[in-house]
Amino acid sequence: MESKHYNSEIIANFTDARTMEWLLLSSPMPIIFILLAYLYVVYFTGPQFMENRQPYSLKRFIQCYNLFQIVANFWLVFNVMTDGRPFTAVWRYCESLDKICGRNSEKQLEIMWWTLLLKIIDLIETIIFVLRKKDRQVSFLHTYHHISTVIYAWTTLRHSPHSFLMTIIALNCSVHVIMYSYYCLSTFGSNMRRRLLPFKKWITLIQMAHMAFLTVGSSQGFILNCGNISVKYFSIASFLNGIVNLSLFFNFYNSYKK
Repeated sequence: MESKHYNSEIIANFTDARTMEWLLLSSPMPIIFILLAYLYVVYFTGPQFMENRQPYSLKRFIQCYNLFQIVANFWLVFNVMTDGRPFTAVWRYCESLDKICGRNSEKQLEIMWWTLLLKIIDLIETIIFVLRKKDRQVSFLHTYHHISTVIYAWTTLRHSPHSFLMTIIALNCSVHVIMYSYYCLSTFGSNMRRRLLPFKKWITLIQMAHMAFLTVGSSQGFILNCGNISVKYFSIASFLNGIVNLSLFFNFYNSYKK
């Protein structure tokens, strides 16, 4: 009876009572402020500050940042794989997080919150580009991907924390372990960068492959009898976000090949 009441509350309000009072989740205003400040720094104050300055090296900071990303993403993957059921969530997509994870569902919600926090920390990467005057790297793909990922992570955790988020975290963070390992190694001189160059396109292909898998996986929610209204909204958000990001990465890959 309590479970039915809890599910009806989620359907009625499109919120999860367990997460709505958590830090950054009680209101959309902190996230909106963070993203607007990010855009303002990246496109206005940052370039103005660097206009008459030489680019900063930031080598040690970048190395530490990359190491942090490797450890943080690996920690998230480890926790999802240990206490969650990301593979089960693929073929039992229409079932809720509580039904798949049982008593571990609360811990998985916490992992999803830490993932949101890490995606906010990811915004630092663009500021590094600005301080190093790497203007070509501050592309529409780059800024859109970071902003949309934060919005997606916040929206799904606040309104529809679906079991498939475990799968998304497991795959996305695994890809980021590979990606930041590449970035970290590339900071150790031109010889290392030359050796790593052949792997660069494969990292982009891996990113695209995991996005395609997650996009197709989320389309299960379009099946007529699959889950409640919350699952439908989650599926629409995941599918559209996946399609847009996949299209942008595909265009980048084609231009990279040229």
